[in-house]
Amino acid sequence: YLKKININIDQYEFAFQVQSHPDFPSLLSIVDTLNFFNILNKAIRVPISDLNLLPNNFIALIKEEGKAPQLHYIQKKGIHYYYFNEKRMEIISNDLLESRWNDIVLIAEKSVIEETKIKNKALYILPAICFTLFLIVTSQFEIKLSFFFILPFIGLIFSIIALKDLFGVKSELADKFCNFSISTNCNDVIGSEKWKVFKLINFSDLSILLFASQFFGLFFFFIFHREVDFFSIQRAILLAATPIVFLSLYYQKFIERKWCPVCLVIISVVFFELFYILSITSFSVNITLLSIILFALIFSTIALVWVLIKGMLTSQKQLKEFQLKANRFIRNYEAFKNTLISERKLELPTIPIVLGNLEANLVITLISSPFCGHCKHTQQLLENILRKYPESLQLRIILKTDLKQQSTEGRKLFMNLYEMYFKNKINFI
Repeated sequence: YLKKININIDQYEFAFQVQSHPDFPSLLSIVDTLNFFNILNKAIRVPISDLNLLPNNFIALIKEEGKAPQLHYIQKKGIHYYYFNEKRMEIISNDLLESRWNDIVLIAEKSVIEETKIKNKALYILPAICFTLFLIVTSQFEIKLSFFFILPFIGLIFSIIALKDLFGVKSELADKFCNFSISTNCNDVIGSEKWKVFKLINFSDLSILLFASQFFGLFFFFIFHREVDFFSIQRAILLAATPIVFLSLYYQKFIERKWCPVCLVIISVVFFELFYILSITSFSVNITLLSIILFALIFSTIALVWVLIKGMLTSQKQLKEFQLKANRFIRNYEAFKNTLISERKLELPTIPIVLGNLEANLVITLISSPFCGHCKHTQQLLENILRKYPESLQLRIILKTDLKQQSTEGRKLFMNLYEMYFKNKINFI
């Protein structure tokens, strides 16, 4: 929706802020997140009779059959209305829209402040460097080697796409490719654990190990001039992998009952590799012990590296999920209020340092100490708020200390602070 109205923001930061909201998922979580990004927005009640007065793009709360009302992106094209459902735009008739209309609309617009879109240049530079190195390396190969070198490269890319959630990669193109029909869903197939063996290793792990070992294996075998041995080893591996490929097709068709388009591309690459190797090599076994040891070393190294990388990515994903839950809990006002009123009420000192408007209804009490290094940011924040709203806020500062336990210099410091306050309350801050 924001892209359609030409508002560019950091999608990852937006997702993090809205998901960590204590009321997520809700309209309030979206409104507060838009306010966090300084995006002008308004949630209003609009009767169906005023539908034509709305802009061509907006968010509406739509009733769902057998479900709670859901927020949907609505787009008007000519006399027809479209709504975003299950990651694709679908036309909705005026009668159906009227029957499911819930009178709640969210509208956003560009603010006067010029927006900036955060771009990480490394995300573009790194793939460009890798692709350049790829072209340089393949240019040294014979035609048949260069052609085969491309296949594991393609397979490796789609293997990473299959695990895009683990890698933290967001791609609208990949999402559309994986969910172009009702019977296709990559996440359901890849994340399925209906067979216990998938809790240890799944088809995505195997595909990454296969294509990565082929990619780097061909490179090293080319250096040692053992291309024939490499293809003989790959022929044996691909023939052994054929039952696993058919097992994957069986699992998608009869167990999960959904197809994974990315998985089907990976399977197609495997079959294409097998047919290609069978067409350029003979059935004679030309494998030396040194070649077997070399490929085993390459495969073991890649497997070890992948186990370490997957462990770190899994931990990072779990940490991010925990952070979302923690932030959601921290921002939960009801939990804060219940915890606050459950504690014993303390009587504050009768002579605190009072700044701002003494008659203001809003009172903030800060209990701090000049020796508290961690309190610095809080003090600066309250100082900025007080400077911005001097007439609307009363700030009470209580210096927490036990003068009897303080050193002579410490007691002098506290006495000087109070003396400075009573001499010039206006400029004390």
